[in-house]
Amino acid sequence: MVHDTHASDTAPEPDSPGDDDISYSDWQSPAGAMIEASIDRNIWPDALVNSFQNTAPKIFDDILAAHDTPPASVSLCLCDDREMRQINRQHRQIDKATNVLSFPAYDMPSHHLDPGAPALLGDIVIAAETVTREADAMQIPVADHLMHLFVHGMLHLFGYDHIDDDMAETMESLEIKFLANIGIANPYQDTQLEVDN
Repeated sequence: MVHDTHASDTAPEPDSPGDDDISYSDWQSPAGAMIEASIDRNIWPDALVNSFQNTAPKIFDDILAAHDTPPASVSLCLCDDREMRQINRQHRQIDKATNVLSFPAYDMPSHHLDPGAPALLGDIVIAAETVTREADAMQIPVADHLMHLFVHGMLHLFGYDHIDDDMAETMESLEIKFLANIGIANPYQDTQLEVDN
């Protein structure tokens, strides 16, 4: 069930978007997984978000199934570069915006307390201006790049990384496979995409 609400329980940071600029909705997948999305509507175009909302839950199911994981939930923040820079500085001590960050939860699937609720895998944050800039530079659709970054972030939540060549090759091959399943071309062809987290 999809519903939109506006936050009203906390005051925004002085340089954060106002409550009216952020929309919150739950995107349920066909298999019962949940993406809890918060979206800065000032920077993320409705058409892009709507397209992503239709496809992301299905690819979430694919990733969960490939890892023999029951329906789970993930928190997704579609923000602007300024917010991403703050998050990156706070959590990684890197004072710049990046395309995607992932933060695995402590309550991984086998350890969650409520057996009736999907396990929270963690948080994924994606920055609008960086995604658009990178897609333009690679001459690919922004929607395809957004989906690639979502898949990349999801794989980080499952413990994949790219800190050495072997790990990067494993992670990239999975990304290519999941994206191909929904008709998105290999994002690593003829390009060296830098994904920070």
